[in-house]
Amino acid sequence: MPASKNNLEQENTKLKRAIAELTYERDKYKKIFDASADAYSVIDLSSGKFIECNQAAIDMHGVNSMGNFLNLSPADLSPELQPCGNRSDVLAKAHINCAIEQGFHSFKWIHSRLDGTTFNCLVNLTGLFIEGSQLILAVGRDISDIEIAQKKISTEASEKQRFKQAFLGEKEKFEKFVDLAPVGIAINSISDGSFEFVNEEFGRITGYSVDELNQMDYWQLTPEKYEKQEHEQLELLAKYGQYGPYQKEYIHKNGNVYPVLLSGIKITDSKGETFIWSVVQDIAHQKQSEQQIKTAKEKVDSFALRMQLANDSAGIGVWELDLKTEKLVWDSWMYKLYGISELEFSCTYQAWLDRVHVDDVEHNERMLDEAINGVGIYDPEFRVVHPDGNIRTIKASAEILRDSHGAAIKVVGVNYDVTEKVDAIRKLFDAKLAAENAAQSKSDFLANMSHEIRTPMNAILGGLQLLKNINLPEELRAVLKNASYSGQSLLTIINDILDYSKIESNQLQLEKASFSLTEVLNSITYDLDSLVSEKRIGFTVNKDESYYEYWVGDLVRVKQILLNLSSNAVKFTDKGSVKINASSKVFEGKEAIYLEVVDSGIGMSKEVTEHIFERFTQADSSTTRKYGGTGLGMSITTSLVKMMGGEIDIQSKQGLGTTVTIKLPLPKANNIADKAPKKSFKAPNLKGKKILIAEDNNINQVLIKAMMAKTNADITIVENGLLAFEAVQLELFDLVFMDIHMPVMDGIEANQQIKTILPNLPIIALTANVMDKDVKHYYQQGFIFHVPKPIDINELYGTLRRCLYLIA
Repeated sequence: MPASKNNLEQENTKLKRAIAELTYERDKYKKIFDASADAYSVIDLSSGKFIECNQAAIDMHGVNSMGNFLNLSPADLSPELQPCGNRSDVLAKAHINCAIEQGFHSFKWIHSRLDGTTFNCLVNLTGLFIEGSQLILAVGRDISDIEIAQKKISTEASEKQRFKQAFLGEKEKFEKFVDLAPVGIAINSISDGSFEFVNEEFGRITGYSVDELNQMDYWQLTPEKYEKQEHEQLELLAKYGQYGPYQKEYIHKNGNVYPVLLSGIKITDSKGETFIWSVVQDIAHQKQSEQQIKTAKEKVDSFALRMQLANDSAGIGVWELDLKTEKLVWDSWMYKLYGISELEFSCTYQAWLDRVHVDDVEHNERMLDEAINGVGIYDPEFRVVHPDGNIRTIKASAEILRDSHGAAIKVVGVNYDVTEKVDAIRKLFDAKLAAENAAQSKSDFLANMSHEIRTPMNAILGGLQLLKNINLPEELRAVLKNASYSGQSLLTIINDILDYSKIESNQLQLEKASFSLTEVLNSITYDLDSLVSEKRIGFTVNKDESYYEYWVGDLVRVKQILLNLSSNAVKFTDKGSVKINASSKVFEGKEAIYLEVVDSGIGMSKEVTEHIFERFTQADSSTTRKYGGTGLGMSITTSLVKMMGGEIDIQSKQGLGTTVTIKLPLPKANNIADKAPKKSFKAPNLKGKKILIAEDNNINQVLIKAMMAKTNADITIVENGLLAFEAVQLELFDLVFMDIHMPVMDGIEANQQIKTILPNLPIIALTANVMDKDVKHYYQQGFIFHVPKPIDINELYGTLRRCLYLIA
């Protein structure tokens, strides 16, 4: 019995100690709860009411007391709508459910105070289940000041970046100004005269290349007789910080000595090193001109003689006609121009007319009469016949001299021989006409060759596409893959040649429509995915903060530019990665797309980089052998960029990769209209639809029939346009595919005949003609779409999907 009592007392002591510890823990967390700067509150989900809160919650929401706070529901402390547009009570339930399911949930929220003001808050919800009650512990923190500070930091960072870009822009403009300045600019070390910098004009003046000058000093360009004068100028520079302008001579690379005019200033860089910045002008021509003027002044003592000298140097004859006496006075050059001597000319107006080609007399007299009467000017171009039968072309101009009453009394004019110019213009015109004819012939030839090549390629590439869905052994699947790649490469070469022809003949037109830059980037990624995967290299697209989505321009050509650059980068990169960096900046005062294609590939030397944009140019013959290509891609890309008013730049080092930057100044768009996809990877279900196909080539008949099999459509194939016209009169078709080049009746005529009886029947042009003018002509003739050969099965399915609403 005593033992049991003793045990009971021990248990009682333990129980008191446990109660004390629990009381301590409860009081400790209660004090933390009450003293926290964050707003703590507990919600009973069965009643939807607050059952507990701390002082911070009362203060944060502007409530008078805890009693008032506990009479509120969460909906009383939130605005009706959150910034996303959804109701606060709906969103709150979603967040609470998330906390119950996950145990903890954090999110941003807009809370309100009782006075109606709102503030940003970071809310943490924790689900609790205590004694059969489902509770939510809500912890709120007012982050308004934090967000204001973050916004201020972001604004300051943007301003810093803007100033940085402005500085770099000004720096670039200054560097271009210095390098392209029409005067020589050089920077020399003041200690030994070595060249630290020279611009291109300085190199032209001295005859040395920039690299050669960077290994020289100005003493090597200066004759020894100027040594004393040079030291005097250096003393002036040391004393006043500038020298000149003064004249001296330079020794040209070829050994000749020529005069120059120099002036300069002393500059000290941030490291304390002192340099001479000089401006150098080649005044050899100026000296020569001064000498010529001096010589001329010594020989000429009157204005008449100076005028005669000018006329002699230009072969200009001066004449004067007295309108009252019709006496004509010529200088010596007039006789030379007309091929006669003074003894052969009677100095009359009629004697001059007798020398003018008979076919030009009437026009000449009319122009002179109009000038004399004040209703025109006299500046004709006419032919004169020399006594030996030689015909020369003369250009004339004259002024009418009048008396105080305005009556014409004299005509003073000049003649000069323009035969060579006229002949040159005629030859240029003939050459231009011949070139245009040749260009048209070449364009027609290329279009015809494109059609002839695309027709058999349709069977090749189409068959390869159909074989992709067949289970083949691995080695045959590799052969199929290589064949498809080779076929696509050949098609790319054909397209490049056509684009080159269009650009060369100024026939390439750019569309102006809104497009999504993201769509272009996604398309590039998709097109290169298989090659990137095969080479096992990285390929990423990075969008800068300034990236803008929608632009107005030619979607196809923008994609062509970027695909060409990206495919080149992937082609020449065997390890590492290819990156596309996309952003939006200002280029020459206009908003522009900025794109960088950066690779870690084989790179190029400086010499190759300088010629990479030229047509038919590649790095070297080994590159052509290893990687293939026509050398047209970069030339076409450059031409397209320039047509858009943009700029392309390439930086590369052999073995260290290449970076190509393009700037395309295009207008921004707010959005783009919804468009049906041009491609579809799944055949549309056309069961119950009747489709007529007019195709004369047996191979292409088999191919398109196989391609259309998965659509479940009822297919009818005829061999020419006449049979197609007869077929639509016998049966009701939902859609027609019409080849263009067919015997008996071609696709254009067949389309016209069908439209006369069935104007609403959709007809699609199915042809190897892909020239822009041909496609445009097909649309003008009423074709609803154009499917080019070789047929891309996914593009065929995409076109059929776009037709669904027409044939539904």
